[in-house]
Amino acid sequence: MNANPQFLGTITSEADLIRYATSLVPTLKGRAKEVDELGRLPQQTIAELIEGGMFALTTPRRYGGHQTSVRTFLEVVSELGRGDASTAWVVALLNVTTWAAAALFDEKTHDELFNGPEPARVAGVLSPRKASVKKVEGGYLIEEGLWGFNSGIYHANWDMLGIPIVDENGKVADQGIALVPASDLRTLDDWNVMALRGTGSSTVSATNVFVPESRVASMSAAIEGKYRSTHLADEPLYRVACMPMLAIILAFPALGIARAALDTFLELLPRRGIQYTWYTRQAEAAVTHLQVGEASAKLDAARAIIERHADAMDRYAAAGEYMPYMERAKVRRDVGLAEKLVWEGVDALATASGGSLASLGNPFARVWHDARVASLHGIVVPTTNFEMYGRLACGQPADTPLI
Repeated sequence: MNANPQFLGTITSEADLIRYATSLVPTLKGRAKEVDELGRLPQQTIAELIEGGMFALTTPRRYGGHQTSVRTFLEVVSELGRGDASTAWVVALLNVTTWAAAALFDEKTHDELFNGPEPARVAGVLSPRKASVKKVEGGYLIEEGLWGFNSGIYHANWDMLGIPIVDENGKVADQGIALVPASDLRTLDDWNVMALRGTGSSTVSATNVFVPESRVASMSAAIEGKYRSTHLADEPLYRVACMPMLAIILAFPALGIARAALDTFLELLPRRGIQYTWYTRQAEAAVTHLQVGEASAKLDAARAIIERHADAMDRYAAAGEYMPYMERAKVRRDVGLAEKLVWEGVDALATASGGSLASLGNPFARVWHDARVASLHGIVVPTTNFEMYGRLACGQPADTPLI
């Protein structure tokens, strides 16, 4: 049953999508324990997300999706993150990979993907832990493969997996991504972590899985904006630069976590004093005012940075211009900075929460853990992103093609 029946059948605008996400926040907060125990999202949450169009943000309109702007994508996911970081993470990851499938593949593949018995929900992992691939007639055979941290796989029907593109002699010619039905893969159920538990980011494996050539795309071509979706060439969303899109969405849940952290801290504040001082009310202490002031500034700054880049990505796409290389590099750099600011802000509030944070029943402890784990994804690690941009600024080649 939809927890928000007033929205059912009435979501006709991007503003409606944001309002629907906001309406789910109390319900998502109430399911925190269930999410952590399941290690994935509850089926009722999935049903509510489907009913509200939360998994169709980046699906083309011609296939029944909402085809939102990047900015609306940000607003929806960050609202969900106020209620539950895992839900926001799954919505962000499934939508961005569905976007990649829409942008990088042709109309024939889209007909197979989006006109199936149920709406397409695509999970994905760019970097395999292991992938032994053979070129065969009509496509590629994944003889053996293993991909970790496959967020949202329990709720996906397709998976986009990084593989080497090899020639008939087995020589690697490029890096690619393969669209594979989730039913062709084995999920290893190995997601057992301290935070973001509901993302269900388990490892998947493949053994002797055939992928037709039409469902394999070049990653190097994608990075340069050479998309196969010529039938969507007039749609701005599918002209958004590839790596900035794949990177920036990882900050969207963090922005929701940031809001949840400040809200939760302030909600708990009236109940606390400061041990071993004369302060019986923490809210009256100057040190608390300083901590909240600095933490909130960092959290707001992180949001402003990501909003600016989301708007720029939309603007370049609307103008039909592929985002320039150094601007793309700045997105990678600033995603790292935003994650750093979010973590520093949340951790400062955690420090101000005192010893009660050790209690597993403390709602702030869950937010704190989610913020830390969200900041550890390889694409958002600040030092990696700062070094990459610094190399370019100093006239050196980047240490990664993923820009």
